[in-house]
Amino acid sequence: MNKYTESGRTPDDIPDDLPLTITNISVQKKNKERFSLYHNNRFLIGVSNQTLMEYSLQKGVVLTPSLYQKLKQAEELSAVKESCYRYLSRRDHASSELKKKLIKKGFGEQIITDVLHELAEKGYLDDEQFALKFANEKGELNRWGPKKIKSALYKKGLSKNIIEKVVKTVSDNLPQDQICVDLVLKRKRHFLREEDPYKRKQKIYMYLAGRGFPGSVINQSMPKIEARLDA
Repeated sequence: MNKYTESGRTPDDIPDDLPLTITNISVQKKNKERFSLYHNNRFLIGVSNQTLMEYSLQKGVVLTPSLYQKLKQAEELSAVKESCYRYLSRRDHASSELKKKLIKKGFGEQIITDVLHELAEKGYLDDEQFALKFANEKGELNRWGPKKIKSALYKKGLSKNIIEKVVKTVSDNLPQDQICVDLVLKRKRHFLREEDPYKRKQKIYMYLAGRGFPGSVINQSMPKIEARLDA
């Protein structure tokens, strides 16, 4: 149905014209779980099946300004939750990531905060578990060093306490110096092209630093790297 009625009024004008009696309720064509409420031929608001039942909406119910605002809030709450579940079904998210995406969709910040809090209480959202899983994956599979993992987690908006905790856990569980050795040996031919030992060592250091390993770990692994390269 066109958003303009025969009188030229639009749904945006609804609050100014309330109260209005609901004279018709019809199932929406694109979503059988949603319903359109009308006053005569005038569209009032679209609601979910849950909202329809929760507020006992039926023909003859008077849509007052107060009820209209409650329905709008209920629908926004439902839409925020639906968006969250859709994002989380694709991959895990940090709460700050979800918040940014939901704000971009135009939802109110307070209702977003309320929904994220509810999801956290239900166990659907756990920033520490997200950070630990992310850090483990980047450390084990991508062979990132602690500094690179930490930087990526900061960009995702996680708290300093969580980041420090999970990065330390992952770093302690993975043999950092051996990872450095393995990374360099995978590029053995590349580094051996540099015949000057000092320059070669500089290139290795810069490469490992770029992968996120601190100087202490690189220096610890360097004797093993040089021995393997010279073998």
